[in-house]
Amino acid sequence: MTQKTFTDLMWAGSNDVKMTLMMSLACLALSTTMACAQMKDCAMKMPLETSQAVSEWYAVNDGVMGGKSSGGAKFDQGHMVFDGVINTNGGGFSSVRRDVTPGLLREATGLTLNVRSDGREYKVTMKTQARLRGRYISFQGVIPPSAPGEWAVVTVNFDDLKASIFGRPVRGASFAPAEVSEIGIIIADGQDGPFELHVKDIASCG
Repeated sequence: MTQKTFTDLMWAGSNDVKMTLMMSLACLALSTTMACAQMKDCAMKMPLETSQAVSEWYAVNDGVMGGKSSGGAKFDQGHMVFDGVINTNGGGFSSVRRDVTPGLLREATGLTLNVRSDGREYKVTMKTQARLRGRYISFQGVIPPSAPGEWAVVTVNFDDLKASIFGRPVRGASFAPAEVSEIGIIIADGQDGPFELHVKDIASCG
């Protein structure tokens, strides 16, 4: 019978599991109090500094409801760029999303993003197991505005999330961080025209 080593098990897991295990190993190797504390305080770290990391994001635009907006994620100059064109003659939204391992945000209270904005309003969007009449509920929070064209680290607190389905508010929906299986960024600000948001990383750290 073939026995699997710890390394075999680590690389057989999901990307999120691999990231967590690799951070733990690095913490042990460094053996410094500060480095270990920083790593343990982060429920999730999602750097977007490689084309492989950006390729895990996929577009969901208003074409799903007959709209004409376009948009998607691309890798450019060491980070992710979410860009496209909003057309309000229809759905009027564009988004990029990626799957995450449920349980990863169990102890999290918010998300921190390192972004460079164009001044338009963007939101973080997350999916859990919550549904209404068979449709998944979207939990969204506004990404705090920053000076257009300048990098800024901003935080979206989970207490500020609003529940909706296709932009329509849902009352009484409860957000469960432990159930988050998808994280995304969406623009639906009611304005026609091009948009461009640069993102270096997304994290959830205490």
